[in-house]
Amino acid sequence: MKLHWYSIILLILWSSPNCVISQNLVYNPSFEEFTNDCNSVNFGAMQSSFTNLPKWYSIYSGTFFLNMCANDAALFYTVPRNTLGFQYPKTGNGYTCFIAYYYEDAGDFRGYLRGEFNDLLQMDTVYCVEYYLVLAEFGSNGAIMNVDAYLSDTIPAYPPWLPPELLLELPAQIRSKQILNDSINWMKVSDLYKAKGGERYITIGNFMSRERTTKESWSQTHFTVVHYFLDDVSVAPAGVKAPAIGVDTILCRNEMPYRLNAPDGYDSYLWSTGQTSQSIDVYNQGKYTLTCSLGDCGSLSDEIVITFDTPLLSLTNEKTICRGDTATISAPPGFAQYRWSNGDTTQIFRTTLGGTYYLITTDRCGTQLDSVKVMVDTIPTGIIKLGNDTTLCQNGKDYPILLSANTELPNYFWSNGDTTMQTTVDSRGIYKLSSNFNCGEVSDEIFVDVCPPVIDFPNAFTPNGDGLNDTFGPVQTNMFIQSLLIYNRWGEQVFEGRSPGYQWDGNYLSKPAPSGIYAYRILYSPYDASGKLFTQKGYVVLIR
Repeated sequence: MKLHWYSIILLILWSSPNCVISQNLVYNPSFEEFTNDCNSVNFGAMQSSFTNLPKWYSIYSGTFFLNMCANDAALFYTVPRNTLGFQYPKTGNGYTCFIAYYYEDAGDFRGYLRGEFNDLLQMDTVYCVEYYLVLAEFGSNGAIMNVDAYLSDTIPAYPPWLPPELLLELPAQIRSKQILNDSINWMKVSDLYKAKGGERYITIGNFMSRERTTKESWSQTHFTVVHYFLDDVSVAPAGVKAPAIGVDTILCRNEMPYRLNAPDGYDSYLWSTGQTSQSIDVYNQGKYTLTCSLGDCGSLSDEIVITFDTPLLSLTNEKTICRGDTATISAPPGFAQYRWSNGDTTQIFRTTLGGTYYLITTDRCGTQLDSVKVMVDTIPTGIIKLGNDTTLCQNGKDYPILLSANTELPNYFWSNGDTTMQTTVDSRGIYKLSSNFNCGEVSDEIFVDVCPPVIDFPNAFTPNGDGLNDTFGPVQTNMFIQSLLIYNRWGEQVFEGRSPGYQWDGNYLSKPAPSGIYAYRILYSPYDASGKLFTQKGYVVLIR
């Protein structure tokens, strides 16, 4: 039988135990190669300087590997049953184990596994990084999210000031996005990674402090411990280019819209604008973000900031000034040239005159035109007219009256505190209405008088409770009664009254006074500004 040359190559590849036909760059990715005797009591032990797994090491401790061939009576390294759980490998015969979280009242103890690549990662190449985990059910009373991977060109190590076995804070590039709490099924952690170039190592573990670790616990105390089994670690070229939508860009407005393009080969695209197409056109300055997703591996993102080279020329539409004032109009800075319609060439324009003013700006992006209207406002004169002075007096009595502005105003301020178009007044005085305009105040006032002061004295009264002439006192209008004194025929004072209770009801010492003639003396003054006092004497007859 004749074999072609490529058939011979395939036979050689299949017959080579160390050849990986896939693109996975991780050496011994499912931990099938080991160098220890299956009957050794230290079969699965791992250290930072010594290992029985080729190209896989522990950063310090807290890790070991397990295999079906292990003949370990203590069940430390056996598969599927061991001291930490019962689990078959994802593939092959073996897997590794590490501690990811140690209880709160102890040190922040961690275990980290470090693997090595068959070749250096190439700069700007996109790789799919993935690994599988399952919660070690016998060795855990909780679960965490932060089992991440750190890719590096040097071997990670504890700094001199940090004791080994504790937390090693590294900037992991591959991060889990869920709580890893399945103790039966292998859980995949994966994402896309854009290589810096020269990376040779992958380190897997929890790089978060206890406070920053996202966890759940079913421990009844503060003694949460979490172990994971690890299998099938892969770092393989993804076959796509990393998204690179460009460096931050300065553009002229007339160069918009600006097209942003995503690379080929991804399954989905999501822009910060919400669009899902491979390319988009943008019309405004700002930051734009692109996320490219590939299958169930993960995603990569990129962003660009677009800035306009010059500002948008935007003047105030209208500006109102008072007569005699100066309007100041400021154009945005950043233009090479300014030219106003009156010939000014400054950024800031001043005028005392009304009118429409145009501005043309010039820069490398071209010219822009805008305008502003300046209006000169004046205080209106004579628009408020409250009318002639008036009085409350009608038919000898004072009644409230309504004062009203003669026109609609922007606001109303009456001297009595009212702020409506109309106000009701019931007393003598000067009433002023004011209204505030942009450039000042206008006002008018009106004097409201009352009935002239009048006083009269009846000569008799009948306090019999019939509601007619039951009391004695002066009948007055706009008078203030200072005092009213009543005397009997023997000169004895039987009553003294003052405003407002100046009416005598015909009683003396809480008993009805006898019928007869009584003398009175009254002191009163008008309700006006004179302040003058008057005295009146006379007689009144009390009839029963």
